[in-house]
Amino acid sequence: MKEVVMRKEYDDEDEIPERRHSSGKKKKKFGWVNVLTILLVVVLVVLVGVYAVINHYYSKSNYVSDDKITINKSTEVETESTGLTDEETDALQSEILNETQDIELPNNNNVYNILLIGVDRRDKTWYGNSDSMILMSINKDTKQIHMTSFMRDLYANIPDVGVKKLNAACAYGGGPLVVRTIEDNYKLPIDNYASVDFDSMIDIIDAIGGIELSPSDDEIRVANQYVDEMCRLRNVDASAHQYTAGGEQHVDGYQAVAYARIRYVGNSDYQRTERQREVLSKMMQKMKSSSVTELSALADTILPSVTHNIDQSTLMTLIGELPTILSYEIVQSRVPYDDLYSSKGEMLVPDFAATISRLQTEIYGSTTVNE
Repeated sequence: MKEVVMRKEYDDEDEIPERRHSSGKKKKKFGWVNVLTILLVVVLVVLVGVYAVINHYYSKSNYVSDDKITINKSTEVETESTGLTDEETDALQSEILNETQDIELPNNNNVYNILLIGVDRRDKTWYGNSDSMILMSINKDTKQIHMTSFMRDLYANIPDVGVKKLNAACAYGGGPLVVRTIEDNYKLPIDNYASVDFDSMIDIIDAIGGIELSPSDDEIRVANQYVDEMCRLRNVDASAHQYTAGGEQHVDGYQAVAYARIRYVGNSDYQRTERQREVLSKMMQKMKSSSVTELSALADTILPSVTHNIDQSTLMTLIGELPTILSYEIVQSRVPYDDLYSSKGEMLVPDFAATISRLQTEIYGSTTVNE
């Protein structure tokens, strides 16, 4: 009777644990489960490791939430005059608002805009003027990176401040106010910003081992004056960093930053923005050929020097896409466009509707401006 019960209990041969002449399917299945479990554990360890590494580097960066930045419009800041009377300013502001207020911002999830800001200041007691503003637009549809310089002397209606030169936006409210100002005036959605002092750029360029430039004799004459100034502020011997001749050469951080700051050679600030984009492009080219170890060391140098509002999840996404992004074609431009602006007082005033249309079309392939 017991034997009958036992046979019924294990009627399915595959379920009889003591059966020694089973087909072996059970053992094979158990083996695959072990393999898959091990693989899963390995994947989890790798993911945790990657997250830990990214978290390690992210914690080194100077992330500042936008709501932590206050507008210092009641504080005296070192900004330049617009050269216009109050009446002239009011009339110009009204004219431009009427021209642009109905223009919408474009919307394309495959375009990521980050504003790169180079800040000129001698101390940390204020935000500094943004003497370099380059909008880097990464377009996944066209596989292009658009680098658009916004010149420091551009007309800007700064939110909560009023009409000033564009570079004053940073002095009043740091990176977030520069972003709001460009968004409002030029109808471009900006996802994030990253700002760095010119002083910190010296260390960043040195960390990648310098870059290749071809300055003219006139350019090195002025650049060496900037080298002297930067070395004096850092208590460094300037003779070790001076240019000795023009032409193609390998330059260090002092020399590269000095080159990017040149304003009084060639076509004034127009050519300076070209030099700034050139230095940035050369830095990107250099990083393309860097090893993982070199990039890791570079991150240690760069991150503490950069103030930004990029959240950790966005940064992780960008890091994952970086190898693809670095292969994109780089396209450069500058605002104002040569044929689309006039000078009023000490400011450059674009033809806003035409400028916005051209700018949006370059980056997105279309515009929200009604032609």
